[in-house]
Amino acid sequence: MSDLNVKKRVRGPFVKLNIKLILIFILCFVVASVTFFVIISYFQDIWSFQEEQKKGEKVEYVLHQTRQVAEKTNLNLGDRNAIMGMLSDTKKQHPTLSLLVADGNGDVKFHTERPRIHEKNIKKLIQEKMDFNGQTQRAGGHQYSYFISPVSFNGEMGYLVIDSPPSKWEMNPIKYNRQVYTALGISVILFLVLFFLLMRPITNYIKQIERGIGRIVKKDWTYTIPVKGKNELSSLATNINWMTQQLRERFEHERKVEQSKNELITNLSHDLRTPLTSIIGYLQLVKDDRYKSKVELDEYVDTTYRLSQKLKQLLDELFEYTKLSLPDVEMHVQEIDLVGLLHQLVGEYEPIFEMKGYQVHLHLPANSVPLHIDVEKMVRVYDNLLSNAEKYSQGKDIEVKVHETKQEVITSISNITHHISKENVKQLFDRFYRGDEARSSKVAGSGLGLSISKRIVELHKGRIWAESNGDRLTVYVALPRDLSSAEITNDQIHH
Repeated sequence: MSDLNVKKRVRGPFVKLNIKLILIFILCFVVASVTFFVIISYFQDIWSFQEEQKKGEKVEYVLHQTRQVAEKTNLNLGDRNAIMGMLSDTKKQHPTLSLLVADGNGDVKFHTERPRIHEKNIKKLIQEKMDFNGQTQRAGGHQYSYFISPVSFNGEMGYLVIDSPPSKWEMNPIKYNRQVYTALGISVILFLVLFFLLMRPITNYIKQIERGIGRIVKKDWTYTIPVKGKNELSSLATNINWMTQQLRERFEHERKVEQSKNELITNLSHDLRTPLTSIIGYLQLVKDDRYKSKVELDEYVDTTYRLSQKLKQLLDELFEYTKLSLPDVEMHVQEIDLVGLLHQLVGEYEPIFEMKGYQVHLHLPANSVPLHIDVEKMVRVYDNLLSNAEKYSQGKDIEVKVHETKQEVITSISNITHHISKENVKQLFDRFYRGDEARSSKVAGSGLGLSISKRIVELHKGRIWAESNGDRLTVYVALPRDLSSAEITNDQIHH
């Protein structure tokens, strides 16, 4: 089969399957990775919030204790030493905290050190962070958090502010590992589920192709695998369907060959048995001396010889037909002039035609018609057609015409004969077919001539057919113009 036919049969993949699998893997991996980091970040936020909450509770406790000390000891805002002593004691116990005291107007009066909160507008912070009920409030930021509580300094309103430095996030290694394993497990499960869902159409299609191949292996050659998508799998399905079609056609061909073989054996046994039985009968007469005179003996011998020749002709044609049916038929193609060849063949038959009173009318082109053919084989075709016209013609006129087209050269041989129905016309090229009246020994022939002609024409990639118009039968032989020996391959030969 030529490469052109293969290209038509195989659909080129537009999306390579390996690229699609890589993209699916990358997509699943990215989704799983993002999920892993989102879960880890979520766990860290929870842990950080819990740590911050614990620290806030601790600072609020310190704030509450310091406020109680100030109120129980009735400290005055003007008593610098007492207030600084209270702040220093608290600082010693909680060195990470910074403390300051502001009066009711928000002006800073005392502080343990220059805290970061001192850089802010204390009045504004107090106004924003203290509600009208005077409850303790906490404010936070990215760099620090501070806590504010109103304090009564011996009846005078003031504010105690504690500034807490940012906490360092630390996690228990065991808890951290547990959270990492949890996030990893969820990510892996998500990866597998997503990969399975995206791969499912591909795996289902592969299974469908596998089931289709299983049905084809079981000789269900009517099954066709659906072609889905445009990738290597769809190309595989297309090729398998093409292969199935070829197997189906080959099976049908082999079935027809087997049927034809049985018909051949049946017809052959009939056609061989008839002359062979007669030969044995005449030889038996001669052997048993059952003849009256030498003239009768000569008649028996002559009849036996004639039947032997008929049997030999039948065997020769059968051998030739069998040889032409082989797949490795050799073709010896050369260029000839079809007009000259037909003139020569008709000229050889003219004495026979004149003896029977037939007239041959040639309608051939004035110019030469070059063709590339196997001359020996095509001579056999035209010889068979002229011989049939001589044997079966019921009229006096035989016409031989040549008609040219761009692609073909068509030769036709026409003669008057018994009326042949359309069904019988279709059977003319079947083996051993000679018509209802031709089975008798009055008409010489094996019935293989037209079958051999058909096979030879098919070897030339041509066509041969017959048409019946009333009592006139016309046989056409169409041969391609561009035939050459290089173009003839076994794949192009129709069986």
